[in-house]
Amino acid sequence: MIHLKYDNTDALIDPVGAELKSLKLGGREYLWQGDPSSWSGQSPQLFPVIGMTPEGGWQYEGNTLVMENHGFARKSLFSVVESSNTDCLLRLEESDASLAQYPFPFILDIAYSLTDGGLSVSYRVENKQEGDMLFSLGAHPGFNCPLVQGSRFEDYYLEFEKDETISRRWKEDFLTGKKDPVLTDSRRIELDHSLFDKGAIILSGLQSDSVVLKSDTASASVRMNFAGFPDFGIWTIAGKNAPYICLEPWFGVDSSEGDSRDFEEKEGLLRLQGHEEFSCSYSLALS
Repeated sequence: MIHLKYDNTDALIDPVGAELKSLKLGGREYLWQGDPSSWSGQSPQLFPVIGMTPEGGWQYEGNTLVMENHGFARKSLFSVVESSNTDCLLRLEESDASLAQYPFPFILDIAYSLTDGGLSVSYRVENKQEGDMLFSLGAHPGFNCPLVQGSRFEDYYLEFEKDETISRRWKEDFLTGKKDPVLTDSRRIELDHSLFDKGAIILSGLQSDSVVLKSDTASASVRMNFAGFPDFGIWTIAGKNAPYICLEPWFGVDSSEGDSRDFEEKEGLLRLQGHEEFSCSYSLALS
């Protein structure tokens, strides 16, 4: 486990999955600590796909692509390229196991940088071959909600940077094509477990570059800056009144019911030409 520390802020990162395991400010734990009775994850990395593989897998240039939900990076061992008191860089490259699922040689670098009250997470994807590479990339951090003992999940809300008029995309195993308004010229979603009875809130096309998890009755909050990410997921498990909420910036989304099995037609895939690179990042500010 990699321990990063900057004054009053601490983070733990597991090289398995390059997964954030703890994020504390002044001793207060902000990151969900995992519970098999609801969700054992904490902050999995989503690569090279987001969502489930369709029955029979995707087809690409004669290959059949079958992966676990959200791809293989979240369960893969990353190498530690660099590590200091406040920063670390972890790397995943193709292997025989990955090439059997996903026929592209690649480098996926994930860098963490800790500041006083903040954490930035940066990604770099490199296509190592001459031909094109197709992939999606996303983050899935879960935060304690409530953040303060004595408050309730329902005391919290999500406040986006800008007023939004946007609909949520409904998902069962796959996106259904159904949409319902979730914000109308507003920036605030009041949290209630019933919002998630039919799964995640999936938003495509937000105007905002940031969102804050906060409460009017408690001082602790988390601000996520996700500029550049075109899709955003909000999730907690349905039916269990679990005390966490996931804020998920994505490049890509789940497949839709009835989609073509042609991998090149999967919604939201990024394409890198030979030896090109792609970079993105998000950051967290704690209070």
